[in-house]
Amino acid sequence: MRVGIVGWFGSDNLGDEMLLRSLITCVRAAEPQASFVVLCPDPQRVAQLHEVDSIHMPTLRGGPGTRERQSTAQKALRECDVLCIGPGTVFQERSHNLPWPGTLPLFARIVGMARAAGTPVAVTGAAVREGGTPLGKQLLRGIGAACTAVGVRDARSAGYFGRSARVIGDMAYTLPLPAVPPQPFHQPRFGVSMRPLADGVEGPLLAAIHGCGERLRADGWTGQFLSMAYGRGAQGENDTTIYEREFSRVMELAPSPLDTGGPLSASLDRWLVTLAGNQLVLGTRLHAALLAVALGVPTVAIAYERKVNDAFVDLGLERYVVQPDVDAATLYRVAAETAAARDEFQKAALRVADQGAVSRSFVESVLRGLKK
Repeated sequence: MRVGIVGWFGSDNLGDEMLLRSLITCVRAAEPQASFVVLCPDPQRVAQLHEVDSIHMPTLRGGPGTRERQSTAQKALRECDVLCIGPGTVFQERSHNLPWPGTLPLFARIVGMARAAGTPVAVTGAAVREGGTPLGKQLLRGIGAACTAVGVRDARSAGYFGRSARVIGDMAYTLPLPAVPPQPFHQPRFGVSMRPLADGVEGPLLAAIHGCGERLRADGWTGQFLSMAYGRGAQGENDTTIYEREFSRVMELAPSPLDTGGPLSASLDRWLVTLAGNQLVLGTRLHAALLAVALGVPTVAIAYERKVNDAFVDLGLERYVVQPDVDAATLYRVAAETAAARDEFQKAALRVADQGAVSRSFVESVLRGLKK
């Protein structure tokens, strides 16, 4: 079986790369002999991280490579038994890196190319970024109608695609988790995941995190920064710029699986064990927060976008969500309450595992449908 996957992979965003690894792992669990081709912005990086075939998305940027990208993508789609769109927030009309109309025409065209090649298409754990226009919503409805199956991350995204859409949760919930060795008694540690944000949002939030961190350190905690993205090919996505400017003097930088130069499979488990070694996480990045919850780590979600809030509400953890305009005193109070709720987060980890089973079942059903 040949499986095509299309999404925003290869940009050195650890969350996106974990999603791709999750989907590949799910497919291989059901079809051990499956091979893959990934359509993405940076094929060389994807091949390095995931050891699969990869090609450029068939974008229409102009220039000498346009015709070659189109023909290469058409050939790849003809060779696929199915094309999976996602996972991740791939459907975007607005973004600071993408002008309107964003990605929707691109994905609509890819769906059309796949159908012309006779290749069925499934939306697999993808999501729609909020703030769409009526025209964009109509285009999403058309994309959903052209797919054989639509499995989306959340209920809000499902509403864009119509009744056929199923909420299967975040594909990161299917990521195989390593066995975490017993943690020896040591000074408690909190992790911080902070991404670059708009000027009017970033400054006040940084002040709140610094104020909260100072009080935690006064209570005997140490800190660790979790860099989730380097922003390859994208502006305003490099978390280390925040670390070097704001946190390098007060906490260590956790090693990233993206640093090794080798496949993600060889380094991701070590990062997950490091993440599990925190007794508290303050997270803006969605997948820093979700993987911490999956490991049972008490986590405060900083909802810079609706997707972060929605994910914690779906897990029954809405008490542990704060908004980006939170003040230092409130963040510290919520952080203290969160750190004391370890039993509740252990139960939430079980709910994550149950949701992961739903996601895996959806992927298996798509693959079974190809054999009928």
